[in-house]
Amino acid sequence: MLDQYGRNITYLRISITDRCNLRCKYCMPNEVTDVGMKNILTFEEIWEIVRAGVSLGITHVRITGGEPLVRKGCADLIRGIRAIPGVETITMTTNGVLLRTYAASLKDAGLDGLNVSLDTLDFEEFASLAGRQNLKEVLDGIQAAKEIGLPVKINAVNRKELNPISLVLYAQQEKIPLRFIEMMPVGYGKQYVGRSNDELRACLEDEFGKSEMITYQANQKKQISHMVQTLHTKEVPIGSGPAVYYKFSKLTIPVGFISAIHGKFCESCNRVRLTAQGYLKLCLCYDKGIDLRQILRGEETGQNEKNIQKALNEKLTTAMRAAIYKKPAAHCFEHPEEMTEINEMVKIGG
Repeated sequence: MLDQYGRNITYLRISITDRCNLRCKYCMPNEVTDVGMKNILTFEEIWEIVRAGVSLGITHVRITGGEPLVRKGCADLIRGIRAIPGVETITMTTNGVLLRTYAASLKDAGLDGLNVSLDTLDFEEFASLAGRQNLKEVLDGIQAAKEIGLPVKINAVNRKELNPISLVLYAQQEKIPLRFIEMMPVGYGKQYVGRSNDELRACLEDEFGKSEMITYQANQKKQISHMVQTLHTKEVPIGSGPAVYYKFSKLTIPVGFISAIHGKFCESCNRVRLTAQGYLKLCLCYDKGIDLRQILRGEETGQNEKNIQKALNEKLTTAMRAAIYKKPAAHCFEHPEEMTEINEMVKIGG
């Protein structure tokens, strides 16, 4: 569907838990109290929301957290989403710690691809940054996904202390696309905002040669079908998000840049977020949205099961349509005093 600014909203990010097995300094460095299972959406409730979203034009779903793989039955959730007609792609963002255990079941359930968060390849720095000594598990998880043919991309946050060269060399060695994400001034992230992605790209050109933006033919129908040939056994989808990809003259992998701060892409934003507690969030900067859990758990009486299901779907669809239409024109990260979102990133499914 179109929002009030004519943007076509096709992408739903679904946080399925506010828990995580790492304690990254820029996200949730301290022990936190999770909201409890009774307060987060059940799989059945998530499926209801996805069905309503599809009826409004949602075609791409990304599973996030917290860390999604700490929630039991994650593959079952994905299998249920895959069964919903109209869902074109299902992807996941994970820290990779549990990926070796679950990679095969995720692929069997119908997952189309993974983004693995990896900010350093130094074991000591990883332990300091993430609060845990799990770098080996992350690297093993990436290998496990590759071995079964599940497409992987690496996400690295462009924080002040980032050493990008080693990450690029690793991605080149493993033949995996790499994306650098500008640190957003949300929660603890405010303390770690680094250089712009343009500055980072210039730094990478000194090491890996001239870069050229990867462009696509205008007649290609779906952004998700855009492919970049790598040394994988098959082509890898670029994705349906805001990354801009470059080819460096000395590299065979594509390197992407998501530049929310210095390359504001709000005019083409195609996404909304669903928190683990069922709040449909329209923009990271603001607390605007609607509580879908309240709709899902409202009581219906005097109707048979079929009518209850129909009425629920209609309520969800109507509420989502009205909320999405009012999606803000743009974020205000450059003016943090205007932000109304006060929760940490882990609570809002960043």
